[in-house]
Amino acid sequence: MKRDLADPRSLTWPAEQVELALAGVEAGAAFRGSPRHRALLRHVVERMLAGDLASLKETMIAVEVFGRPVASFDPKFDTIVRVEARRLRARLAEHYRGEGRASRLRIELPVGSYVPQIALREAEAVPDESTRRALDLIERGEHFLRQALSKRTLETALARFDEAIRVAPETAAAYVGLGRAWLNLATGWHHEPAIAAEHAAEALRRALELDPGNAVAHALLGAIQNQFERDWRAAERSFKRALALAPQLAFVHSAYGSHLFMRGEIDRAESELALARRLDPQYVNSRAHMVNLFISQGRLDDARAEVEAMRDIAPGSTSANGLSAVISLATGDPEAAVALYAQLCELTPDSPGCLACLAGAHAAAGRLDVADRMLAELHRRFARQIVSPYVLAVVEARAGRADAAFALLERADDERDPSALLIPHDVSFDNLHADPRWPALAAKVRGETARRRAPAEAKA
Repeated sequence: MKRDLADPRSLTWPAEQVELALAGVEAGAAFRGSPRHRALLRHVVERMLAGDLASLKETMIAVEVFGRPVASFDPKFDTIVRVEARRLRARLAEHYRGEGRASRLRIELPVGSYVPQIALREAEAVPDESTRRALDLIERGEHFLRQALSKRTLETALARFDEAIRVAPETAAAYVGLGRAWLNLATGWHHEPAIAAEHAAEALRRALELDPGNAVAHALLGAIQNQFERDWRAAERSFKRALALAPQLAFVHSAYGSHLFMRGEIDRAESELALARRLDPQYVNSRAHMVNLFISQGRLDDARAEVEAMRDIAPGSTSANGLSAVISLATGDPEAAVALYAQLCELTPDSPGCLACLAGAHAAAGRLDVADRMLAELHRRFARQIVSPYVLAVVEARAGRADAAFALLERADDERDPSALLIPHDVSFDNLHADPRWPALAAKVRGETARRRAPAEAKA
């Protein structure tokens, strides 16, 4: 049996017992040589016991534990808290696998949170019962991942996988689900992408510690290594491992194909996406990736045919409307794009990205005043929400404001916007190609400077 005691108001164990459990962890071999992790663990546990959950935020921990200056600390660029929290989780896992194996009261730090949880493991607990409960939670989490990926559905999925891990912490599938939910939160800009991607990577690496043969975990990790860590060699190793483990799984081929496309390897990308379609013709994501590839090649009739197939297979697909709008813009019909984006925004009223795309379509139609009013509305309505600089760059490019577009694209690349690798291939930026700044930007995104340096570094 495990009991979640993260909320001090429902704490059923005396603070003295929690203090004894904390002292046991600190005295263990996994922690004796790490004063930094002992300090971090003691800080979060003491704050939790005091009921001061508001202080268990990244910035506060950076200031209070690691001595970062409150006025200048920026978690986007200084990752000390996330890095040390990952290492702390690893030390806790090591402790409870070894000296702490028999501990009845355990201290845990969930992925993506700095609020510790206290769990009771009783000797008479029945593992099969825990496993059944965890599998039920995982199935429910997977259900929410199959819904339209809104912030609400993804956070609901996240909660189910997190609970499954509390029930049965050695269940790899729960960590895979957790990683997938965090990655979708990152790519959908429902959470700070770089931070959400770190949480996803941590969960997936834990999944692979428990189950090295999990092909989906390898493929998802490959996506993070490419989009966020910008380590294509590591990403390709992960994708190829996934393909070797599950050559008949459409998801793996689709993921690999989409990332080959991001890297500009068009022929290989098309081959993988076509194989994904043959393996599972009903998997809509591989068709959506193929549409993007066709648009980049100017194969607009093929793109239209693929979108129609998407609508046939999944009539409620919002991505089909968005892709149709992109095709309309590529064929010089911004009015059709306006109508499609307007319909899409009605279906997804809480999406700043959709409103930005609608503004971009109005800009393409020559209505800059309307586009600017929509951008102002966007910033007013979503003032506390993160908006993709990549999407905003599309609007500025369509409005013919090259300076603003380049500034946003540089920011998208620097901040690891999930779409940044598409910059060299996105037809939205075709009117920027003649600008003398374009070659340097495209080369930077592709990592060509780093690749040119690699042979000299290898010789050294």
